[in-house]
Amino acid sequence: MGHFWVADLNTRGELRSNVEYGYDELERIPGASSLIAQFSSSLWRDPSEFETNLGAGHLKFRWFASADSAGIATLRNEGHLACLSLLVSGINGDSDQLTLQAFQQHLLRELHDTGVEPSFSLLELKQRPIIATINFEQPINLELDQLLAALADRCFAASYFRYQHLA
Repeated sequence: MGHFWVADLNTRGELRSNVEYGYDELERIPGASSLIAQFSSSLWRDPSEFETNLGAGHLKFRWFASADSAGIATLRNEGHLACLSLLVSGINGDSDQLTLQAFQQHLLRELHDTGVEPSFSLLELKQRPIIATINFEQPINLELDQLLAALADRCFAASYFRYQHLA
C-alpha cells in the first residue's frame, strides 16, 4: 500500500504541519480501523456524496466530490463546523487545482477587510495524494468525540485514497 499526505492548516490558511501517512500505520491507532471501515462502506455506497454520524451522534461527517478524483469533507460537532478537509488525489491536476483554488477564494472573501492577511500555503502544497484540513473547533464534551474528530480526516483520507487505488 502507498502513502498519502496530511496537511494541517489554521483558519488563515497557514501550514502547521505536512506529514506522510501510511494506511498500515494509521490502522494501528485505536479506533482507526472502525472509522476506516465506516468511511469505506459509505464511499462504496455513494462515492459522490454522503453524510454519516460518528460515535454517539454528536459528530456528522459529510463528503462531497467536486470531481472524480477530488472533493471536500466537513466534520460538524453538534451542528458547528469543526473542520473542513480538501482531498486531492493527483489523478487529475486540473481538478485538484480547482478544488484548492475554490477554498482559497473563499478564504480571501472571508478575511477581506478584517485586517488578517490570508496565507496561500494551500496552493503551494505539491505532494499527492493529500488531504488538507483546516480545523475550526474541537469537541469539548466527550473524550470519544475528541478522538473521533482527531482521526476522522486521516481515516477518511485512507478510505478515499484506497478507493482511488492510491493508498
